[in-house]
Amino acid sequence: MGEAIAAIASPLGTGAISTIRVSGDDSWNIVQSTLKKPITSPKPRKIYMNTIRDEKGDIDQVLLAFYKSPKSYTGENMVEIFCHGGYVVTSLVLQTILKAGARQAKPGEFTRRAFLNGKMDLSEAEAVRDLIEAKSSAEVRAFVKGIEGKIREFVEGVREDLIEILAEIEVELDYPEEIEVDRERIGEKVKRILLKMGKVLERAKYSVRVSHGIKVAIVGKPNVGKSTLLNRLLREERAIVTPIPGTTRDVISEDIVIFGRHFKLSDTAGFRKTEDHVEIIGVERAKREIERADLVLMLIDATDGFTEHDREILEEIGEKPRIIIINKTDLKDIEVPEQLKDEVVVKISALNGEGMKNLEKKMVEITQEMVDSLKAEVVLTSQRQKELVQAAYENLIEVRNAFEQGFPTDVAAINIREALKNLDEITGRNFTEDLLDSIFSNFCVGK
Repeated sequence: MGEAIAAIASPLGTGAISTIRVSGDDSWNIVQSTLKKPITSPKPRKIYMNTIRDEKGDIDQVLLAFYKSPKSYTGENMVEIFCHGGYVVTSLVLQTILKAGARQAKPGEFTRRAFLNGKMDLSEAEAVRDLIEAKSSAEVRAFVKGIEGKIREFVEGVREDLIEILAEIEVELDYPEEIEVDRERIGEKVKRILLKMGKVLERAKYSVRVSHGIKVAIVGKPNVGKSTLLNRLLREERAIVTPIPGTTRDVISEDIVIFGRHFKLSDTAGFRKTEDHVEIIGVERAKREIERADLVLMLIDATDGFTEHDREILEEIGEKPRIIIINKTDLKDIEVPEQLKDEVVVKISALNGEGMKNLEKKMVEITQEMVDSLKAEVVLTSQRQKELVQAAYENLIEVRNAFEQGFPTDVAAINIREALKNLDEITGRNFTEDLLDSIFSNFCVGK
């Protein structure tokens, strides 16, 4: 673990400052060998000015900060180099450090070392990655809670309660003739734990999904204006628009932030019966997008009114949250059809932008409950976390049933151990190299 690694920790491009991070037992000696003026005994967390140079001469005047193990991000000796921003100068500084003895860091390797050195748990590491990729203020606040250890605190609290229960049960198993546990009292304690976990899982129905963007499917008949609407929301010509029905044959996905809220838009193929094999595939993909969506925007052509074809598409949407959009009001304005009186209906012209602000406000209003799930103290933000909490919850359902139905206490003990195993995988008490590879491979190289 002490092998020195290095990487650029800031975006490449023209800017005031770039950051190169170096971590490992020998990180300061490696960096010092590239300095114009040696600094043999650096004081931790003090900023030094110096010049990086290679065999050809000076490269850049830089600032340096040394962090001594274990008081660093990775828990190892670490150096951060702040050079002038710019692709060439930043790359030259990094290459000089690599030639001096460091190795190019792999994606997420700094945070992986921080986890392995006990500086953070896996839930906190996941939050670091997600915070970097956050596209809205709501996501930022949710991921910061993860970095602050709110998920860890929740898991550790449940874990302590379960270990206490397991200890009581195991004493009875060791001394069955002398000790008998109070089954009713323990059963009530398990119910309280289940109640706490149940609340977190209830919020997770939304929080895991919307913490990475609210999925929005744009659907409707061919040539109703779906691609024009996508372009209007994005404020750019992303999708091809023609008067020919069936132009969009595949799903086009884009991210957008509306009033500080992150949406993932999907423009889908028009729903219609067709013999065209490619278009059939597009319609099937459109149906899958509806299944995955948190919100559906269904367009109706104002010049056609509400047709039988529209009714069939509405049935396809089912109970999904939705907004019915009457488009092309620049050509014809119509009253809201009787069949849609109980729906959320917005009139727009995607072509000239009329009614778009109202549509955006409705999108925000309808998804408010989803976003509110991110405001809770404990917020699960990954499918991995949700599945493990769910598995532990189901283990404890079995424990509760064992006590209520008079099963031997060793049945309860087996399920408590299994619940602990699932909880420990959330924080990384229990992990495999494959799990770490899966999590950290999605990080940027310098983090």
